[in-house]
Amino acid sequence: MNRILFLLRFKKAVVTGVVAVALLTAGSVVLTMAQTKEQTKDQKAAAAAANAGRPAKPSPADIEAGKQIYFKKCVWCHGPEGAGDGPSADRLWPRPRNFNAGTFKIRHTASGELPTENDLFLTVTHGLPGSAMPPWDGILTEQQRHQVVSFVMTALVKDRNFQDTENEEFHVIDYGKQVSSSDESIKRGKDVFMNKGKCVECHGNEGRGDGNKTQKDEWGFPIFPADLHKCWNFRGNREDPYNPKNVFREVSTGLNGTPMPSFADTLNPEQRWDVANFVISLCPKEKIDPQTTHPAMNVVVRSHNVKGNLPNNPEDPIWQKIPNQYIALAGQIIHKPRNFVRLVDEVWVKSIFNDKEISWYLEWDDRIKSVATPEALAQEASFKETPPSGEPIALREYPMFNDAVAIEFPAKWQSLTPPEKPRFVFGDTKNAVDVWKWESDGTVKEYTGHGAMGGELKLEARPSQNVKVVFSEYKDGRWRVILTRALTTDDKENGVQFEKGKYIPTVFFAWDGNNGDHGLKSSISTWYYTILEPPVPTTAYIYPFIAVIVVFGIEGWIIRKANESKPKRK
Repeated sequence: MNRILFLLRFKKAVVTGVVAVALLTAGSVVLTMAQTKEQTKDQKAAAAAANAGRPAKPSPADIEAGKQIYFKKCVWCHGPEGAGDGPSADRLWPRPRNFNAGTFKIRHTASGELPTENDLFLTVTHGLPGSAMPPWDGILTEQQRHQVVSFVMTALVKDRNFQDTENEEFHVIDYGKQVSSSDESIKRGKDVFMNKGKCVECHGNEGRGDGNKTQKDEWGFPIFPADLHKCWNFRGNREDPYNPKNVFREVSTGLNGTPMPSFADTLNPEQRWDVANFVISLCPKEKIDPQTTHPAMNVVVRSHNVKGNLPNNPEDPIWQKIPNQYIALAGQIIHKPRNFVRLVDEVWVKSIFNDKEISWYLEWDDRIKSVATPEALAQEASFKETPPSGEPIALREYPMFNDAVAIEFPAKWQSLTPPEKPRFVFGDTKNAVDVWKWESDGTVKEYTGHGAMGGELKLEARPSQNVKVVFSEYKDGRWRVILTRALTTDDKENGVQFEKGKYIPTVFFAWDGNNGDHGLKSSISTWYYTILEPPVPTTAYIYPFIAVIVVFGIEGWIIRKANESKPKRK
């Protein structure tokens, strides 16, 4: 009996153990299945994220159509094999993109990744501000733009494959919740710029790109950090320069092929938005011309009438209350030596005058202060144009020349019948020009120009010392200069004579000495017009007051007469 009871208890224990093991095994299997399912879910999500921006495979017909468009429109800069070595490449800076390695700056994908098809389509559509890449919207149809992008992705990107699912991923950046621009956000952004992000090391204390001046891109060409005061020159701004979203994208993705890294792993989204808001706050708020994607040009430069002495300090309230005027500059490429690599692309001007003198306040950005040695100045006239190479700094054949700025007027503008003017490149043999040129060695000279036709610059220095430099300063990548001269001088033959209320043709020049700029190798504006605004006459204030009194008097007389004509009630 006892044996039977023992066997029954033993059998029960075995059954219980077997059941427990079975339950544990089943639980483990269920847990493993759940974990596997979760891992599969995560893998699928990761795979989906990695392929979020992968372009669809284009059709052979689209590729062939894109090839035809490319060899009509694009080959001249990008070359027959897409290596950025077309016939025009050496005369352009920044140089055209070399497609072969698949290295593209403007993207919505993570650092080092290929761009999306839409990234390339937007580049073709809107162009790249601050470079020679034009917008093709309006020239090519939407279908044609997609087709040329298809050709570039499949035939010209040779070292990588957009359809390679094993090695190529497309992680499109997440903008998250945008932080609105505010004083607090801009302050935080500046702190990140100066400290955690260390942006100041490349872009400089004031963000003018004057930090690290010795960088090179992936192809070995010298490259400068962006001047953050020129948001209209940011390559991927898509004709919307004041949108901080553009800066957030570049800070998040980095610019492939350049020293600009991605900060996606260094800065959280809020910090990146703060930096973007700070960067945009540096850019002067101007009306943007949709055709040029730069500040709209106003061809009339107004000189403001002031009482008393003209201030020689740019911080004076008189100067501060006058708005800066944007003057666009282009490289002088008509006469040799030509300026294909133009580094000064704008100058900002103000002007004031009193009953005796006129002053000009000029500002422009220049990453490197250049002051020539006497030996370099002695060689200046002997240097001829060398074959263009796309170098964005002075070629080795050039010594460092002076930075400089100049203003040009027709010497005898009163005798010209509008729209007649001298030739804008230092005048011509028929109509001479008066040129005021300031140089970074502190000198200011007056010249008479008779043009450069025939390849010889006819610019003669005059002994007169009428133009004075009353202020000059280089600080944090920016020159500021104030020039003053009497409204009229004894030299009626060569010197411009100013009159109030008249439109006087004016041209502006700038030279970057570190870029080998000298003489004709310069940045130059088109003709503008200076007008000395006459003071508002006292009658302009009296006549409106008299008119108001007369109007009210007539109205009162009419009302009185109307009341008198009404029949009186008995």
